[in-house]
Order: sequence, then C-alpha cells, then structure tokens
Amino acid sequence: MQDPGPRSRRPAGETRVLMLAAAVERVKEEGLQLDYANIELEDLIRAAGVPRSTVFRIWPDRAAFVVDLVRALFEADPGFDTGFDGETMQLIERALAESPDAANTAAGRQAALREVLRVAVAHNMASVEGTVAWRVYRTISAALSSGDGTQGGEDIRAQLAEIVGRYLDRMAEVYRGLNAAFGLRMRAGLTEQDLAVAVMAMVDGMGDHRRINPGMIDAPRTVALGEEDAGDWHLAGIAVAGIYSAFTEIGDSSSD
Repeated sequence: MQDPGPRSRRPAGETRVLMLAAAVERVKEEGLQLDYANIELEDLIRAAGVPRSTVFRIWPDRAAFVVDLVRALFEADPGFDTGFDGETMQLIERALAESPDAANTAAGRQAALREVLRVAVAHNMASVEGTVAWRVYRTISAALSSGDGTQGGEDIRAQLAEIVGRYLDRMAEVYRGLNAAFGLRMRAGLTEQDLAVAVMAMVDGMGDHRRINPGMIDAPRTVALGEEDAGDWHLAGIAVAGIYSAFTEIGDSSSD
C-alpha cells in the first residue's frame, strides 16, 4: 500500500473518511461491543494514519464519533435501509410470478400472499442475522435500553431513530405494493407504517429468542394456514402472516 504522506497534510474531509472506514472495518471484524469499548479514538487514529489534532477538531470525544459511525455502519449495509434484502425481494417477485391464476379469486389471492410470506420471511430471517447493520442495530438498542446512561445516548438514539424510520418507510412501501397486488387494504385506523412497525417489533423479539435457543425458533412447522395444503413454515413467517391478516382486509374491488 502506497504511503499517503505525512498525517499533518490530510484535509479534514479525508480524515473523516479514513477514520470512519477504519471503524467500520473494525466493527465488521469484531462486532460492536455493548459499551463501544472497541471504538477508541486513539487506536483508530493509528489504524487510519490520520493526524490526531484533526480528529479531535472533528469529534471532540468518542460519543460524537459514535454518532457519525452509526450512520456510516448502516450506509455500508444498504439492505437495512431499503427493506428486504435483494435475494428476499427476488423470492417475492418469483412467488408472485408463479401464481398468476390464484389472483382470480379473493381466496386465491390470500393463498398466494401466504405463499409469498412463507418463502420470504424464512429467507429474510436467515439472511438478516448475518448483516452488520442488524447486529449493530441490536447492540445499540441494547446499550440505549440498558439504563446505564450511555455517553452521547440521546444523539445516538436520534441517529438510530432516523435510520430505522427510513427502513420503516421502505417496508411500508413494500407492504403497499403487496396490498395492491393481492387486492387488500389496511383496516380502518391502521396504516402500512403501523404494519411495518408491528412486523419489525415481532422480528426483534423473535431474534432475541433465536440467539438464546435457535432450534426453538428455526425448526420448521408443517401447517396449513388456509385451504391450501400444509407447508413448512418458519415460526416468524406464521407470525407475520397472522399480523398481516389482522392488519388488512379484502378491498372493495376484490371479487370472489
């Protein structure tokens, strides 16, 4: 690797980029510790090869740096910001394409929707746990709820709320699209955003139990949720199907 030159010559913008890149790489390798103990500015300054004085002009303390790092970590993993990961979206599109005849009746649309949820949720539960963004989200959530008065907690909370808000907006768009495809509408008093929040809260809780006892959560359940034959479901898929059914109803334009 070519020597970029004396540290003192680095402009503030380049220093910011290099510091955040070094921190993101560390989190990818080690994870983010609950007390952010592995995010020490002095260590990162050495790893990034940047001038110490510039770093402390940009971030007066570690708490200020962590606020910017939170955004950088999620930007490095855009799947969290855009909703379902790319492979899950492909599974949804494939399930939609494979059931065109089912769209002729309300019952058929309901069965097709359940198949989409059965396939997509199982895949997404398996894929999301391995992403940096999801692991960081869980760690920061735990730190903020620990009651230990995390340094810079309010700024970090605001940053995380903004990022999660974008994620929920994107998921609301996905649910809007599914509702349109299957002739559904939200029940009076509820919105697609409410649906997104409910599903995310369920996934959060199930993810917590999954880390304690993965077999209890991941073991397939063979069940029929409608008139169609029984199929193998992930427990989260059954829960999402139940939430979806409770939050939506058949639209006026849907025929039997």
